[in-house]
Amino acid sequence: MLRIYYADISALPAESGDLPLSAYRLAQLSSCRLPLRRRQGLGAELLLIHALREEMGICLLPLSIERTPDGKPFLPGSPIRFSLSHSGETVACAISDAPVGLDLEAEQPLKEALLHRFFSEQEQRLVLGSACPASAFTELWTKKESYLKATGEGLRALSGIDLLSPPENAFFHHWQLGTLHLSVCVLGCPAVPYRIKEIELSRAFLKNLLQD
Repeated sequence: MLRIYYADISALPAESGDLPLSAYRLAQLSSCRLPLRRRQGLGAELLLIHALREEMGICLLPLSIERTPDGKPFLPGSPIRFSLSHSGETVACAISDAPVGLDLEAEQPLKEALLHRFFSEQEQRLVLGSACPASAFTELWTKKESYLKATGEGLRALSGIDLLSPPENAFFHHWQLGTLHLSVCVLGCPAVPYRIKEIELSRAFLKNLLQD
């Protein structure tokens, strides 16, 4: 099972107010001063709440979110795994019954210094030989990050992943949403049914979501 949701957060408030957010999220917001970053954190948790309610039918609030020793967030006692990401005014959420990682990035002009530092020689040749190197780079980058989020290793292992010789248990999906690239990696599931859905995070949506 794999479900993916994304949303524009530009209409969200920067302050959480009395929203029943998890202690994990409140701790993150307390150390964040930039309005955009606060909206990103708020939007990510609201998408997760919506995803859990669509899949499970019920989701008690506030969520209980803990972190592994490597820092990967999880829902203790739940079979559902999740991953969150954001880029600018867009946030995304993936839930699955297998380890999952999601990364969302805006396409940027190719930076060859990053290409040579984090990509294998065969990945570099693929990117530089493509019709649109910036797009090819961003797709590979998001796939690498999604894999490291799924395993919980984090970006410190980014240069050790060669997606032209991928791990046998890693299965990838990729979408391009305008100038955004969204990649998801699921571990151990070779044939995962999935859907991707845009959610409107309006005030009416928030009211209905949090009062259910």
